[in-house]
Amino acid sequence: MQRRIALIAVALPVLAIVLGVVRAEMFMRHARDFVMEIGGYDPRDLLRGHYLLFRVAVDPAAVREPCDDDGAEPCCLCLTRAAGEGPVTVERATCATARRECDGALRTSLTSQPTRYYVPEEHAEEIDRRVHEATQRRAAVAVVAIDADGNGRVREIRIDGEPIPGGVTPLQGGPPGAP
Repeated sequence: MQRRIALIAVALPVLAIVLGVVRAEMFMRHARDFVMEIGGYDPRDLLRGHYLLFRVAVDPAAVREPCDDDGAEPCCLCLTRAAGEGPVTVERATCATARRECDGALRTSLTSQPTRYYVPEEHAEEIDRRVHEATQRRAAVAVVAIDADGNGRVREIRIDGEPIPGGVTPLQGGPPGAP
């Protein structure tokens, strides 16, 4: 009996980890990638851990459709891909309209909080310097994978078109239990 309990106690955490990895892989496999400029960047976060803290720069100058985040139909960002690998064009619209008429729809609530992106310790100082310089000249972008529900995860960060070492991170406010 104790052996069975010990086996269950070991198997449950392993099963939870495996299911988390499978869920993350399924999200990334079914999501579409959008290139978005990195806006605000906080270098202090690298001092507290191995994370780059930044915001995705979205300035929806155009309004495709009036909406209200507190209303019945929440607002989304209507994303239209640029030619090549350039940053997306962003318009504000209801989520229903953005899902129906745009290349992608990202919930506006996901862009209001900073995003943490894991970076390896051995590259942290160099990445900090490169991101700081690149954000000043608007050459830092995040490749954001967005699913059909409007949830997003940063797949990679690029500086001058070159990916930096790091890890996949959900945008804040993403699905519960997201890694």
